[in-house]
Amino acid sequence: MSDTKTILVVCGSGIATSTAAALELRERLEERGLKVTVKQCDVFSVAGNLAGVSLIASTCALKGDFGVPVVSAVPLLTGIGTARAVDEIVRKLQEK
Repeated sequence: MSDTKTILVVCGSGIATSTAAALELRERLEERGLKVTVKQCDVFSVAGNLAGVSLIASTCALKGDFGVPVVSAVPLLTGIGTARAVDEIVRKLQEK
Protein backbone atom coordinates (compact mmCIF):
# COMPACT_ATOMS: atom_id res chain seq x y z
CA MET A 1 0.00 0.00 0.00
CA SER A 2 2.08 2.88 -1.28
CA ASP A 3 -0.34 5.80 -1.08
CA THR A 4 -1.95 7.13 2.06
CA LYS A 5 -5.49 5.89 2.59
CA THR A 6 -8.22 7.70 4.50
CA ILE A 7 -10.36 5.87 7.05
CA LEU A 8 -13.58 7.32 8.41
CA VAL A 9 -14.23 6.17 11.98
CA VAL A 10 -17.91 6.43 12.88
CA CYS A 11 -19.77 6.29 16.19
CA GLY A 12 -23.06 7.51 17.57
CA SER A 13 -21.88 10.98 18.55
CA GLY A 14 -18.60 11.32 16.63
CA ILE A 15 -16.69 12.16 19.79
CA ALA A 16 -15.68 9.71 22.52
CA THR A 17 -16.08 6.24 21.04
CA SER A 18 -14.78 7.18 17.60
CA THR A 19 -11.80 8.92 19.21
CA ALA A 20 -10.85 5.79 21.16
CA ALA A 21 -11.31 3.58 18.09
CA ALA A 22 -9.40 6.00 15.84
CA LEU A 23 -6.42 6.16 18.21
CA GLU A 24 -6.26 2.38 18.52
CA LEU A 25 -6.61 1.88 14.77
CA ARG A 26 -3.95 4.46 13.91
CA GLU A 27 -1.54 2.86 16.39
CA ARG A 28 -2.18 -0.68 15.09
CA LEU A 29 -1.73 0.38 11.44
CA GLU A 30 1.45 2.34 12.23
CA GLU A 31 2.84 -0.79 13.91
CA ARG A 32 2.38 -2.48 10.53
CA GLY A 33 4.13 0.36 8.74
CA LEU A 34 0.99 1.74 7.11
CA LYS A 35 0.32 5.44 6.75
CA VAL A 36 -3.32 6.44 7.03
CA THR A 37 -5.35 9.54 7.59
CA VAL A 38 -8.14 9.00 10.10
CA LYS A 39 -11.26 11.15 10.17
CA GLN A 40 -14.14 10.89 12.64
CA CYS A 41 -17.84 11.63 12.47
CA ASP A 42 -21.18 10.68 13.94
CA VAL A 43 -23.50 8.13 12.37
CA PHE A 44 -25.75 10.84 10.89
CA SER A 45 -22.88 12.62 9.09
CA VAL A 46 -21.34 9.73 7.18
CA ALA A 47 -22.67 10.70 3.74
CA GLY A 48 -21.25 14.20 4.06
CA ASN A 49 -17.79 12.97 5.07
CA LEU A 50 -17.05 10.43 2.34
CA ALA A 51 -14.83 12.58 0.11
CA GLY A 52 -11.53 10.75 -0.30
CA VAL A 53 -12.47 7.97 2.14
CA SER A 54 -11.20 4.47 1.35
CA LEU A 55 -12.90 2.61 4.21
CA ILE A 56 -15.35 3.14 7.05
CA ALA A 57 -14.65 1.65 10.49
CA SER A 58 -17.83 1.91 12.53
CA THR A 59 -18.66 1.21 16.16
CA CYS A 60 -22.39 1.21 15.36
CA ALA A 61 -24.69 -0.29 12.76
CA LEU A 62 -24.71 1.56 9.45
CA LYS A 63 -27.44 1.17 6.89
CA GLY A 64 -26.94 1.87 3.23
CA ASP A 65 -24.29 1.57 0.58
CA PHE A 66 -21.58 4.16 0.96
CA GLY A 67 -19.46 3.01 -1.97
CA VAL A 68 -16.57 1.94 0.28
CA PRO A 69 -16.03 -1.08 2.52
CA VAL A 70 -17.51 -0.89 6.03
CA VAL A 71 -15.77 -2.78 8.84
CA SER A 72 -16.79 -3.10 12.49
CA ALA A 73 -14.55 -1.08 14.80
CA VAL A 74 -16.02 -2.62 17.96
CA PRO A 75 -13.00 -4.96 18.44
CA LEU A 76 -10.78 -1.86 18.65
CA LEU A 77 -12.75 -0.85 21.74
CA THR A 78 -13.22 -4.23 23.43
CA GLY A 79 -9.82 -5.73 22.66
CA ILE A 80 -11.55 -8.94 21.56
CA GLY A 81 -10.66 -9.81 18.00
CA THR A 82 -8.60 -6.66 17.46
CA ALA A 83 -5.91 -8.33 15.35
CA ARG A 84 -8.55 -9.98 13.15
CA ALA A 85 -10.33 -6.63 12.66
CA VAL A 86 -7.09 -4.86 11.79
CA ASP A 87 -6.23 -7.68 9.36
CA GLU A 88 -9.60 -7.17 7.67
CA ILE A 89 -9.07 -3.41 7.45
CA VAL A 90 -5.58 -3.84 5.95
CA ARG A 91 -6.88 -6.38 3.43
CA LYS A 92 -9.73 -4.12 2.34
CA LEU A 93 -7.44 -1.11 2.04
CA GLN A 94 -5.05 -3.09 -0.13
CA GLU A 95 -7.93 -4.13 -2.39
CA LYS A 96 -8.87 -0.48 -3.06
